[in-house]
Formats: sequence, C-alpha cells, structure tokens
Amino acid sequence: MARPPFFAKRSMPAKAPAEVWLATWLTSKTLAHWRVTADGASGMATGTARAEAVRVIAFHPEERRIASTPRSIESAKSLVIREGLSIERVRVVNRSRQDGLIYAMPVGCLESLIDDSSGSASYGVGHSVGHSLTAPDKPSIARIAPGLMLVDRLLARAGAAAPTQSGRPFAVLIDLCTRADQASTARLRRERLVIGVVLGDPSIQPTVVCSVTDEPVKDVARLVLYEQKLPDDAPWVLFDAADLLAAAPEVDAYPAEPEWQGVATRRIVNATLAASVVLAVAGAGYAFDTLQRIRGADARANEARERIDRLQGEIGALMRSRPSALARELSLDPGAMLDRAGELWRAGARVSVETRGATADYTVSVPFSQVRMNFQNRPSAWSVTERARVAAVLAIEPPSGCTRSGLRATGALNEVSLVISCESPDSALARVLPR
Repeated sequence: MARPPFFAKRSMPAKAPAEVWLATWLTSKTLAHWRVTADGASGMATGTARAEAVRVIAFHPEERRIASTPRSIESAKSLVIREGLSIERVRVVNRSRQDGLIYAMPVGCLESLIDDSSGSASYGVGHSVGHSLTAPDKPSIARIAPGLMLVDRLLARAGAAAPTQSGRPFAVLIDLCTRADQASTARLRRERLVIGVVLGDPSIQPTVVCSVTDEPVKDVARLVLYEQKLPDDAPWVLFDAADLLAAAPEVDAYPAEPEWQGVATRRIVNATLAASVVLAVAGAGYAFDTLQRIRGADARANEARERIDRLQGEIGALMRSRPSALARELSLDPGAMLDRAGELWRAGARVSVETRGATADYTVSVPFSQVRMNFQNRPSAWSVTERARVAAVLAIEPPSGCTRSGLRATGALNEVSLVISCESPDSALARVLPR
C-alpha cells in the first residue's frame, strides 16, 4: 500500500510559549487535560497545583466551525442557531472578517468546563512521553479556546504545504510526541496523544478523533482515514508539539462572560461607570459655574433696581415742585386725539373716542338700512351710496401702533361700527412718580 503524501512543516518561530493546555475527549468518551511542552503531552503529577488559572484549548464534540461571509457577533450567533448547529445560546469566536470562519460552542458546555475545573477531584487519564501518570490533577481553567481554530492556524502556518485548496477531504494529525519518536518507523514503546481532524467539505462539520496510542504515525493516519470512510490515498498533513506551541498564541479564546452586541458586559459596565463619573464631574463643574453666573446676574440686577429707584425718587421730587408741569404731563392730549379721529372719519360716518389709561378706543359708526330700494330692476343710487359708506369703513387701515377689531352691528341692525384701539406711551412723568 502506497504511503499517503506527507507535507513539510514550517520551522518553529523563535518565540513560543513554554507550555499549552489542552482538553480532549478520548475515544473512550473520557475527558482528559494535557500539558503540552516541547517534549510532548503529559498530565499533571498527582498533588501538584498551579498558582494561577490557565487558558485551555478544547477539542469539544459540541464545537462548531462555520464558513461565513463577514458578519457581526450577533449575526454569527444567529447563523449558528439558524443552521441548526445548536439549540441553546452560544458564544463565538468571530473570524469571519479575517479568515471567513466562525467558531461556536454552547454556553452550557463552556461553563461546565470551567466549573468542573474548580473542584479538587481528578478525572481523565494523562500520559507523558516515556511513562504514565495515574490520576492527574485538573488545572484551574480561566478561558476556553476553540480546538478547531488551532487546527486552522496550523494549516495557515503550513501555507502551500497544506492541502486546503485540493477540493478533497483530507486529515490533519497532531502527534504530540518528540520529533525523534515521530521520525521512528517502528512501533513506539510509549504512548502519546494523537489528535486527528478531517476537513475538506465546508458544508459538513469537521470530525475530531482524540486517542492515546503507541502506533506509528502513518498507521494512526490510516486509522483516522478509515474511520471516516476516506480512501487510503487521501492526503494528510502532520504537526507535532513544537508546531502546536508556535500556533497556540494565534488562537483566540471564547468570551468568558456574558456579552451584549458582541461586547463583554463587564467592559460595558466599566465604560458606563467611567462615563458616568466624567459626566458627574463635568455636570458639577457646569452647575457651579452656572450658580456663580446667576449670583453675579442677581447682584447686578439689584444694583440696577436700586439705581432706578433712586433716580425715580429724585425726578418725582423735582416734578412735585412744578405743579403746572405735573398737570400738563398727566393730562390728556385733546389735539392729538382729534387729529386721530379726523384721520379715521369717513363720509357719512360718526367717530367716538373712549380712553382707558394709556389706551384710546376710536369707534367709527355708519348707518345701515336693510331696506333695498330698486329702480327699474336696479339698485337705487341711495342703496349704492349706503354700500359705499360701509365699504369705506371696512377699508379703514389702523394707524401705526393701533389695532382694529371686527365689524360690529347694533341689535336693531341699523348701524355698523368698527373699533380702532391705539396705545399711547406712558408719560415720562408717570413712569417716575410713585403709583
């Protein structure tokens, strides 16, 4: 049987984390945690503990990978539900704009992973290169990152060496052993973790197989292809622990807290609190400045009122010493009123004047008869003259500073009148005399 094509790998970059933590579901349906270093994958020795919580890259059976055009966080979540890939709320790592991919996992699965890590009990099976460790302790998990994104980052780093554009299903193998063991073609005498992922059809979810084995890598690849009903000559690409350490920093973690419109609620609360403090300080400063302005305006107004009162008192005392000027200033102006009445008078009309303080009402009245006199089936000259008088009164335009009311008729309908109201400015003397 011909050996499947083997694709070269890029060299490990100079800077890479010393360790990466994985969570996998083995073929026995057992959850296990792994500490990956340059020497491969191993579990924690019993009784050991870490000073801080770690980020874990999880290969979870409920994780989903969706090809998508660029979209928002909320739109990505809706796509997962709409495609029937989950029946509950999900959190997503949205790489639709950068890579055209969305990674999603149900909220319940993420929370159960983090909650389970907070207990003191150990579960799962961990193995190291060269020997086995029984009952490894679980790490305390702070964040969960998608394992399928790790696979995509490995393929992206491999570049042209990966069969991503072949159009055929292919397998990705992550053999977490030393490079010396990987180069060996003989059966290994020590077990190690192998992760196999089948990709190629964007309409079908990737298949993930995680197992502990001592088989040579080519036999493991053949087994993964066989289990997924792929031909033996299907392409596959191999990565090891060094590749995983190099690609791990490029894997984004799922949000660890509730979100709103794709933004963590903690960040929204903090931003809102900060904005509230800024607004409160700015509001207090504005209120203090406004208060100072109001106090200044009140002080200036009080000074102006005192000055006016003083001047009025002085002028009033002066005018009281001149009775003739006082009488003239406070009396009506008959000449101006007669001039205004003459201006409003029309032929056949009567003008009367009534004063109320500074207001003078001029009433222009014209007789009006309801008797219609005709001569040879036409209105008589008297009737036409009568209409012309009424029309002349209606056409009166009020002088400047005056207003006119509507046309009014007497109760007997024998006279119509128009009232023109004119405001006369207060006398200068009246304004300064006490009321």
